[in-house]
Amino acid sequence: MTSLRWLFRALAACALFAAAACGPAVPNAATPADLDQLRASAKGSTDPDTLGRWLLEEMLAPGGTRDGGKAARDRLAQTKNEHASMYAAMAVGLWDEVHGAPRTSAAAYVATLRRSRKSDDPATPLVAWFATHHLLGLRGTVPGLYDQHQRDIEAVINAPGRVGWRAVTQLLEWSASEAADKAASTGAAFDAKMTERMGCAKEVRLAGPFGKGTAAERGRSHAAERAPWPAAWPEEPYRGNTPKVLSTERHRCLVTSKESTEDGVFYAETYFDTQGSRELLVAVQGAVAVWVDDALALQRDVRTWGDWQRFGAVVRVGAGRHRLLARILGDAASVRLLNVDGTSARIETSSDASRPYGLSPATVKVRDPNPIDATVRDAAAGNASQLSPLMAALAGEAARVDGMSDVAAAFIEHVVTPKKAAPVALMLAALYARSDAALPDQVRRTTQREYFSRAAARDADLWFAQAWLVIEDSEQRGLVEAVEPLRALASKFSTVADVTEQLARVYGRLGWRAERLELLANLAKRFPDDESALRLYLGALEEDGSAADADKVAARIKKLEPDAEVDLDRALARRDWKAAIAELRRLEKRRPDRKELAGRIADVLLRSGDPSAAAKQLEKALAKNPRETAVRFRLADMSYARGDGDALRKALADALRAGAKGGEIRAALDLLEGASLLEPYRMNGLAVIKEFEAWEKKGRKMDGTAARVLDYAATWVHPDGASEMLEHEILRMQSQEAIGKEAEQQVPSGFVLRLRVIKPDGSILEPDVVAGKPTLTMPHLEVGDYVEIEHITPAPSDGAHGKRYRGPHWFFREADKGYWRSEFVVVTPKDREVEIETVGNVPKPKEKALGPFVERRWRVDESPPAPEEPDSPNPREFLPSVRCGWGVSLEDTLIRYVDAASDDTPLDPRLAKVAQEIVKNIPVGKRDARAEALYKFVNDSVQDGQDSDGRRAITGRSGSRQSAFAYLARLVDIPVELALVKSRIAPPPLGKMSELEMYDNLVLRLGTEGTPRWLTVRDKFAPYGYVPAELRGQPAIRLVDGTPRDTTAALGASDGVTIEGRADLRPDGSASVEIIQRYAGRMGIGMRAVFDKVPASQRNDFVETRLLARNLPGARLRDIKVENAEDLSVPFVLRMKADMPELARPAADGRMVLKKLFRVQLAQIASLPERQTPLLMATSSHVEVRFQVVAPEAMRMPSSLPPGEAKHADRSVVVRDRVAGHAIDLDRVVDLPAGRVQPGAEYAAFVAFVQKADELLEREIVLGK
Repeated sequence: MTSLRWLFRALAACALFAAAACGPAVPNAATPADLDQLRASAKGSTDPDTLGRWLLEEMLAPGGTRDGGKAARDRLAQTKNEHASMYAAMAVGLWDEVHGAPRTSAAAYVATLRRSRKSDDPATPLVAWFATHHLLGLRGTVPGLYDQHQRDIEAVINAPGRVGWRAVTQLLEWSASEAADKAASTGAAFDAKMTERMGCAKEVRLAGPFGKGTAAERGRSHAAERAPWPAAWPEEPYRGNTPKVLSTERHRCLVTSKESTEDGVFYAETYFDTQGSRELLVAVQGAVAVWVDDALALQRDVRTWGDWQRFGAVVRVGAGRHRLLARILGDAASVRLLNVDGTSARIETSSDASRPYGLSPATVKVRDPNPIDATVRDAAAGNASQLSPLMAALAGEAARVDGMSDVAAAFIEHVVTPKKAAPVALMLAALYARSDAALPDQVRRTTQREYFSRAAARDADLWFAQAWLVIEDSEQRGLVEAVEPLRALASKFSTVADVTEQLARVYGRLGWRAERLELLANLAKRFPDDESALRLYLGALEEDGSAADADKVAARIKKLEPDAEVDLDRALARRDWKAAIAELRRLEKRRPDRKELAGRIADVLLRSGDPSAAAKQLEKALAKNPRETAVRFRLADMSYARGDGDALRKALADALRAGAKGGEIRAALDLLEGASLLEPYRMNGLAVIKEFEAWEKKGRKMDGTAARVLDYAATWVHPDGASEMLEHEILRMQSQEAIGKEAEQQVPSGFVLRLRVIKPDGSILEPDVVAGKPTLTMPHLEVGDYVEIEHITPAPSDGAHGKRYRGPHWFFREADKGYWRSEFVVVTPKDREVEIETVGNVPKPKEKALGPFVERRWRVDESPPAPEEPDSPNPREFLPSVRCGWGVSLEDTLIRYVDAASDDTPLDPRLAKVAQEIVKNIPVGKRDARAEALYKFVNDSVQDGQDSDGRRAITGRSGSRQSAFAYLARLVDIPVELALVKSRIAPPPLGKMSELEMYDNLVLRLGTEGTPRWLTVRDKFAPYGYVPAELRGQPAIRLVDGTPRDTTAALGASDGVTIEGRADLRPDGSASVEIIQRYAGRMGIGMRAVFDKVPASQRNDFVETRLLARNLPGARLRDIKVENAEDLSVPFVLRMKADMPELARPAADGRMVLKKLFRVQLAQIASLPERQTPLLMATSSHVEVRFQVVAPEAMRMPSSLPPGEAKHADRSVVVRDRVAGHAIDLDRVVDLPAGRVQPGAEYAAFVAFVQKADELLEREIVLGK
């Protein structure tokens, strides 16, 4: 009996697998299948699972082929069991989709969903999600898709079984969309039904905004996480806004704020009751954290690679009342309470926070419902290569749907790396590359091309790959080259609309209108549900076809999408206002929730020339929706135009009383009030010119290529920090040079009041305006003419509700123009402690009280052009100027900088492999050595570019080197921080506003095994650990929480050159020379950069003329060796041999005089006898000379050479030349640290220093006979 039972079970097992001989079971999706074994097992088999998995592996697994896939597909068709199992149906769906058979593909995907309901494969939710997403992608291609399969789809929705909640929610949204399209009206009852069916909470409260409005705030806790919520929370100390419970409105599932809000962190809260213990799946749109009964159920972070797919959480709740809270990214959210299978939990929600909750607290994190979460964690740990090809494709598609193409690409990378990668896997990899966030655009395109090319080579019937390659090639070769290949593809894949659509677009771009019209007519006939094709056809008909045909196509589009505004767009285009109004009223009746439609009707009435009807319609619209700001603004604008000056103010008050945001009205009101407030400050330009000319008649004149007759501004600053600035300037042309500069004017910012040319006779010429030209031409501009520009520029508040204001920096002088009258007026609230920073000779302001405001006025007359002197610092440092503000300080600004400096880029495991490969031979504890290896890789591999994303800089080999290095350091767990460093040459601060400007250098700080390592990562040839000399030993502020202070490393390579060598002098004054020049620090960086660009064939010439001649005039290079060109850690060395025809010249008395060698010529720095501006030495310079001149025995040497030294502050020149037997040893050190020299006595002392230094360095050395 036992033997028979065993034999029966064995025979039954063999029957289940239906193989020709009893073979092994087909592995689940997570287990890699042996393709050769599958091929062998499938011979003669009728088992759908075996055949389905065979087909999937042929499409996805390395070694899979088109022929093998076709054989598997044909075998499934022969058995007539192609829909008999989940994997068989999925395989057929995917094969048919990518090979141009959308109808059978759609049927197979529906069958996949049916089979998924009872599948016990662990990957079933992913299979169902894959099938659902691809099924939805076929909607336009397969006419009547939903109607054909509605029964099966609704059955899955109502009893999903193992389908999984992500697939179910997508099917629910599709079902709701179809129901809405077929509904005659979608009012409140319809919306309530849809909302309940999708499991959405109806009562949701929103609160916010919290925090500083930065991305880093998303991961921080805020007061709304504690219950109960007050009506409002304390003011945010940084921004000055008050977080509060917001007034909301809901459309189906989406709850949004009706109030105007700023950026920041928001919270969504709802309460629900359960009758007994049950498990729920909770999902909140845009949430970064979700709590149930104050227990954290879900947390996700964009900074964590692959984390965004964690969308839902399963919790177990007991009987009673529960609180659901979510931290969200914006002022809108949808909250879903679902059964674990994805169907609606049908739980009523409440916003009443007064009742207690959590008496039977929830158990969170019961299990993870997110289908690819475990896969993501494994891949993040570097184990993506363990994924089976099938699992890589399933998980990859799920990741792509959730907007994580970089994750999808990581999943499938190992599958497509082999040369014999399967064709469909290659095609999927190309699709993932298209949106891979770790790749720059060019690399994405190149990667796509590679994958699509390989896919097409392995399977010529992959229509998408073939079409993509044709279009891509046409971008290089010309669109005409795409026509025939696309025609061939469109003919071959006539059941796919996309190829023909692409051909129609190519016809359109080529201007082949007849061919396009004919093609699209045929396309629309074959694909009557493809809205994209129909819209293309409608556009062609509007241009070249009949109106009747266009009407039919438009009607078809409306049938597919009843909310489409195609008829409205057509009516507006032909100015058929009656038809446009009729269409808007149809939409208004169908969608009563779209309250903006009433306002749009009024807009059309106004455009049609019936303002009274428009006003009545607007009043009707406002009655329906009192919070509709746009409607209220239009009404107010019409009233204002009729002369009601208070219309906008009344409208704003009414809007705020109604709970509306009022943004448009407020902006218009601010503009009008700003212009009104500044009206008394306007000047009569003609009167100013008359006054100037009267002044000139007294024998006075303004120097410069042009004279700025008037340079005037008045700024009115409101309590919230917003402002309007009136600027008025008048320039008199005094040279052709000025005319050349001023003849073309940029359009002034803001609102232009005057822009004109005023001739000496008083005639006025308006500027010439040319469409599409970015500048305005000032006509017939001649010497003696005036150009007058007057405009008002509004500036919004910085979002801090008046806590901070930084005004414009106003200058009373400039380089090439004299200022006859320069005046600056600023009006600020009286209750603000205004800080005023002035530079140069600026008079004290005249102050005047204006009620709750204070006016301050500065005026400077008859300023000559500012001097232009070499090596001057930024003019901001010395030109007469004034700046006003309040609330701006170093500490206040650092708060924002800390968040801006935090790197939110997720750590991609693909790049982690790159980083680990770089440091693989260096122990983990040797952080400094590992960092140096990363630094070398970045310098060798990454070209400096604009992309600041470290991932893209690495993969594209171009971008910010600093970002690339910091990203690699994070990947190998080296702590890396940004720090602001005060430069040694920074000017002293004038007040709190300018204090921050002292810290204008970013330096990296690494946490190594010893003391912190400071470095910059910008220059390709900078050695590891290099910090410019002016930043060494300087105060630093670390941009991390708490902004701790630090000091950069004091030591570092000198920015200079060391010269050593020997010259053997001959009796005739000629010499042979050997010289070694070592360039360190900044000099080494610069010299390596130069040699990198100089071609090898020109190197000797360059060295002789540009380097050698500077130190040894007349020397002719014989030989050169370059050392340490690649080793950045040591000085760059040039070893040279040369001949000098004349190292010593004969003197009149028969003696020999050594030429002046190694001339530094410091006098070039102090080229002016006196200065009006500071002298800025932006970089350090250090030169050391140790050079020996060996004289012939017959020459008499001087008895001694007197030493000398010159000093100025920390600058020094030391000369210790000496006689050593029959040799002259030149020993000199020039040390000029970076710094600045102020004009006046300090500069005079500096001039004396350089004069003395040059005397020491250039004194003659005489040799006798």
